[in-house]
Amino acid sequence: MIKQLHIDKNIHPFGYYAFYVTPQQSEILNHSCRGDFYTMFYVRSGEVVLQIDINKIKIKKGECAFIGINQVFKIENPSTFEVLALRFEESFYCRHETDINFINSCYFFDNSKKLYKFKLDNATQISIEQHYKNLSEQCSQPYNEIEYMIAHNSIERLLLYCHEKAHSNTPESFNQITNPENELVHNYRQLIKENFKKQKQLRFYTEQLNTSVKKLTDACKNIYGQSPKKLITEQTILEAKRLLLHSPMNIKEIAFELNFEEPSNFIRFFSKAVNMSPKEYREYSTQKNNLLP
Repeated sequence: MIKQLHIDKNIHPFGYYAFYVTPQQSEILNHSCRGDFYTMFYVRSGEVVLQIDINKIKIKKGECAFIGINQVFKIENPSTFEVLALRFEESFYCRHETDINFINSCYFFDNSKKLYKFKLDNATQISIEQHYKNLSEQCSQPYNEIEYMIAHNSIERLLLYCHEKAHSNTPESFNQITNPENELVHNYRQLIKENFKKQKQLRFYTEQLNTSVKKLTDACKNIYGQSPKKLITEQTILEAKRLLLHSPMNIKEIAFELNFEEPSNFIRFFSKAVNMSPKEYREYSTQKNNLLP
């Protein structure tokens, strides 16, 4: 079963948690989890095999990677490693509109993409280690406004380092940041994540966003090259794949979890989108992942 993780505010009152991870003390080693927080981590030594949603990737020493809110993840490598991990809640980071726009524009926190990772240069690695050290010492201290501002500034710097590095490597991936339709589409994506299990009709979302179907369609096609209805379908399929791969739920249970009235409707929906049945996908993905390092 997928374990839901939270940041305990009684222990970490600021809403973030910086810590070191080794094979001996990892709660996600060979266990599927998801959290209501953003995660950034940096491999200090060794290497890890990380599965996030339906993707698996090897992350080596000196590389960092990212996990968005509510993505399913687990470490599958029993070898020696040390990882510096940082989790933070949206409420911790998003103080005002500028913070919201920045976190929404981060390519590496967009869970419609495959897991994003990249190599850091030596100077950035040193800077990141120092920030992690300070944050890990501070995260369990009693809350006060000055310490909160210091912690926020440190995490913002970490994200900016990585954002700049990623932008220099793949600038084409960041063209959407300055698009005037960006805010509408990000708000739409957020609504989908919160409501897709129960609401699959486009009219619900346009009413919530106080916009027209045409305006939303134009924005989605300009930014993602897809219709808004397709984005709802993709989110539903992604969650179905997560449950098929990471949970012991049977097909009927998954269909009801995703609010399909009949399992047969879910099977048709999934088969049309993926070109294989849920049962075939579960068998194929399990076999495929077992063959990866």
